[in-house]
Amino acid sequence: MPAVTILIPVKEPHHSKTRLSGLLNSSQRSKLTLNMLLRVIKASVSSSVVDIVVAGGTFNPLKQLIKERAFPSVRWVDVLGRDLNNDVELASAVIRNSGRAYIYIPGDVPFISRDDIEEIIKSSEDGKTIVFVPSESDGGTNAMLVPAEITFKPHLGVDSLKKHCEYAERNTWAYRIIRPSGLALDLDTERDLEHCEEIESGFLDRLGALHEGMLE
Repeated sequence: MPAVTILIPVKEPHHSKTRLSGLLNSSQRSKLTLNMLLRVIKASVSSSVVDIVVAGGTFNPLKQLIKERAFPSVRWVDVLGRDLNNDVELASAVIRNSGRAYIYIPGDVPFISRDDIEEIIKSSEDGKTIVFVPSESDGGTNAMLVPAEITFKPHLGVDSLKKHCEYAERNTWAYRIIRPSGLALDLDTERDLEHCEEIESGFLDRLGALHEGMLE
């Protein structure tokens, strides 16, 4: 099995998806965030990766949920929980210290599958080459694999794919861009939500409440 860790940074649920506030209230956004995260975790635990890190603030209520669920391959790592790039940098340092590559995956890619994760690993030659996965809508980065020997400064946010490629080129690091179908869409805006409904009829109704059997 590959020496790779999946890294999923998470915000405090009530502070997430604020661009959907015109459509969903705080409680609805929180439930949607949680259920998308559970989908990402489900895909991750079904992959060949046996070490999965969820990184968030010490008082994030998702921390207790992760512990209560007792996923064998999932562990929580405390970060500041204030800035995505800082959180990824802190958590990835912990992973690198164990000699493992990491795959950054956001918690809001609801159509991710096990096969998408395996495609990233295969394209990286089992963690030896940087891999970027672009967002189809906004120039962002919906996943990236960084080898263990590389100290990579993340530039997540607006036009992050371009920034990540330029950063790799400045450091003369080889990289690949791939487009697994389940990682094309991340859910940030009302238009993204409409797209989710087009892909999966009843998406919002299904993810608007916590289904206890989702991960079984």
